[in-house]
Amino acid sequence: MHPPAIAMTRLLYGTAAGLILGVGFALQAERVTLAEPSFAHGFSLIAGLCFTSAWLLSQGKGPLARHFSSESDEAMATRVKNEVEEIQRSEDVNAKWAHLEAKVLSSEVERGEEE
Repeated sequence: MHPPAIAMTRLLYGTAAGLILGVGFALQAERVTLAEPSFAHGFSLIAGLCFTSAWLLSQGKGPLARHFSSESDEAMATRVKNEVEEIQRSEDVNAKWAHLEAKVLSSEVERGEEE
């Protein structure tokens, strides 16, 4: 399985290619002209944005790079495993502190009752 960044890059490149192909066919069939504003200009602009976004994402830059991970499955599994272990260590430390505080408070309460 490919990382999400690669899948999104391919999707953006395919979308850009499809839009350029559609504009090309419309120009060839003389359904639109470049002289007057039409949907062809909008589709060309969107194709350019898709192509640029795909290129930036493949470089690990741009606005989409933070939303689509480019790490491999093994790297992601290792990172998640380390994060889970760190959370468990943190929870263990918190539980030990809570247990220690409970002991201290109960000993203070017992001392207060004795006096």
